Amino acid sequence: MNANVRCLLLPLAAAGLLFIFGHVAAQDERVVPELRASRVNSPSPVIDGDLGDHAWNMPDLEFATHFTQREPDEGEAATESTRVAVVYDDAAIYFAFWCYDFEPDKITRQLVRRDRSSEADFVRVNLDPYHDHQTGYCFWVNAANVQQDARLFNENWMEYCWDGVWSSAVQMQPWGWSAELRIPYHCIRFARNGDRTWGVDFARSINRKTEDVRWAFTPASEGGFVSNFGHLTGLSGIEPASHVEFLPYALSGLETEPTHAGNPDGRDWTRNLGFDLKYGLATNLTLDATVNSDFGQVELDRPVLNLSAYETWYEERRPFFMEGLELFTTEYQLFYSRRIGRSPWRDPVEDPLYYTRYPKATTILGAAKLTGKLASGTEMALLSAVTEEEKAEYAVETAEGDTAFGEGVVEPRAAYTVLRLKQDVLTESNVGAMMTLTAQDTEHPAVTGGVDWRLKTNSGYWVFQGQSIASRVDDRHTGVGADLSLERCAGEHVRGAVGMNWMDRYLQINRLGYLWRNDYREGWGWLQYRTTDDWWVFRNTWNNLNVYGAWNSDQANISRGWNVNNQMQFVNNWYGWLGFAMDFPDYDDRETRGHGLWEHPGGWHAWLCFDTDERRKWSFEFDYYLGESRTAPWWAGEVGVRYRPVSNMEFWVHGEYTHDFDQLMWVENPDDETTIFADKDQNIFEMDASASIVFHPNLSLQLSAQGLLTGLNYRNERPYLPGGRYGPIQTGYDHDYNYSALNSTLLLRWEYRPGSTIYLVWTRAREEVDDTVNDLVLSRDFERFYSSGGENVFLVKASYWMNI
Repeated sequence: MNANVRCLLLPLAAAGLLFIFGHVAAQDERVVPELRASRVNSPSPVIDGDLGDHAWNMPDLEFATHFTQREPDEGEAATESTRVAVVYDDAAIYFAFWCYDFEPDKITRQLVRRDRSSEADFVRVNLDPYHDHQTGYCFWVNAANVQQDARLFNENWMEYCWDGVWSSAVQMQPWGWSAELRIPYHCIRFARNGDRTWGVDFARSINRKTEDVRWAFTPASEGGFVSNFGHLTGLSGIEPASHVEFLPYALSGLETEPTHAGNPDGRDWTRNLGFDLKYGLATNLTLDATVNSDFGQVELDRPVLNLSAYETWYEERRPFFMEGLELFTTEYQLFYSRRIGRSPWRDPVEDPLYYTRYPKATTILGAAKLTGKLASGTEMALLSAVTEEEKAEYAVETAEGDTAFGEGVVEPRAAYTVLRLKQDVLTESNVGAMMTLTAQDTEHPAVTGGVDWRLKTNSGYWVFQGQSIASRVDDRHTGVGADLSLERCAGEHVRGAVGMNWMDRYLQINRLGYLWRNDYREGWGWLQYRTTDDWWVFRNTWNNLNVYGAWNSDQANISRGWNVNNQMQFVNNWYGWLGFAMDFPDYDDRETRGHGLWEHPGGWHAWLCFDTDERRKWSFEFDYYLGESRTAPWWAGEVGVRYRPVSNMEFWVHGEYTHDFDQLMWVENPDDETTIFADKDQNIFEMDASASIVFHPNLSLQLSAQGLLTGLNYRNERPYLPGGRYGPIQTGYDHDYNYSALNSTLLLRWEYRPGSTIYLVWTRAREEVDDTVNDLVLSRDFERFYSSGGENVFLVKASYWMNI
């Protein structure tokens, strides 16, 4: 049987198992709970957590009660009583929580930075203002008044990058604790003159009991999230806010680096002024614009030593792009925002002596977003940005041996446009379209586009989703791709999915998107059996089988394998993972960097991991991996320690050590016909460390560091020959080196009024390549982290939020 046919049969077999074991069971009609909100004209509640206001004591006020457990005993009544009331006025909607507790002295109140998860008691409001059963908002407040928020999309996806400007307060009470939330209408979006019934749910977590309770309870076996909300009624006479949010900022900073010919004093002063603007249009659309905005990152990226043939992907950290990122999220990442304002990468001339100035980032002259959802159910997002042409100043040696200076372009001027449309259809389903355009000087315009869909059955058990795309980056070829999957997303025990991914060799989206490779066909399947009833030492288990196979357009198998894995939650709130994976021999069409196929040997790996209960003052993480890859063994171990001496302090250290024994690796192509491989012996140490002190929910001090140390020793360099053979060992090559890098950030953050923040930042980045040694000696290499030679940035940034 053809190998590609076998690869396709594996997911089809998994699909058969889903239908055999996961038939759609008949569902009982669910009773949707309702709560009526009361209008309060004057006075509005004072947000102090006291709950003594007139608004919370009106005789006709309704309460949400009768909460039900999702964890640890699903379907059982909550062990503590909770009630919630909702009132509103012309400017905002208000929520009050009465959290009764028989042991109020045991309520957990961890103080962390805003938008950080905490080991604490908390309450949550889930809102679906459009009542489309697909989108919405989450607002958390813990017992120390730490806020967290997120946008909801595709029913159960969350985007935590969004930061709304809203207020809350909590108070400890003799009977437990209380919380008040005020959500202004400018913070959320809802249809003008539309259905004044909103989707709503309330949740409460009791940390010491690991208890999570819901008002609009739905068993986990039913799946879904937003579609399971209850109804909030009684809203009348309110309109979406047409408003202007204005956020000016000022920045000043000093950058230092080791002195060199291009920067004799090693210093560079930076300063900037700019503003962000948010304008709520009368048509349910919001315009976000920025002029000369600060697109720099407060925190540095993790250092990476990438020896693969694929590009490293980095998270977005810039506020303008983070907000609303979920609107551009599709199966294919057509919009990778880190492309805009990226670090220049071109050399203006060959072999300059040094640079007197080389820009570290591309200047973004301006950017704007238009986003919103119309009454017809059409969601749209339009983003446009313009970047400046960046030039570097350099020195070169003339034919006479003198030094001459010049200037050249290292990043062309560019304009970027992204358009996203999504339409609600059927029940809890949507179809969408997306297009991007990148126009750069000296480059052919790059256009990508596609259609996508997420179709859900009325029962909610099955989701069919996918996307088809096309790209055009030159005047010769059009590339296409498609991604399809069918998922059983609900069920008491059995869940799973099957899918395929197909991309031709001309598909190119990396001018504005991110694609790890093209020329790729893949079939895959996933099957899960889960348990939710306590047995022996286990509370929940997730048991998974994955199969996959991939090939390129030349019918060469480039990936085939399977794995079984298991995740366990123990009754003592520990977690464990174990698994085994097998990769079969195949071919790699990227490893030789353009010199044809490489016969990739098969391999295997296994893992065993444990996390202890993070509610404790001390918690630990232990992970161990071992396997065989590229004809040789390897192993890795990880240890993490978290310590919380008091509720507002936390320390975290994590270390990972990996040893690769003589892995067969590509090292170079010395000419157009020769490819050199070698046995690489490598030791890698990676470190994460952080310390935080939170003085107040709006005032925190944080220190974080990410380090990487590695020694690489290449032996037995030899040419790779057609047919999977290797030539005789050659001498004269020297690819050995030691690499060290440390990125650290010290950040003082003060939100001195809602939406307005002052940052005091010190970042330090230091990396070093030493080709005189090829090993890893921790005692020696740790000293490199703290020795001289790093690049430092001292930064002060202040912003002031105004709502007009």
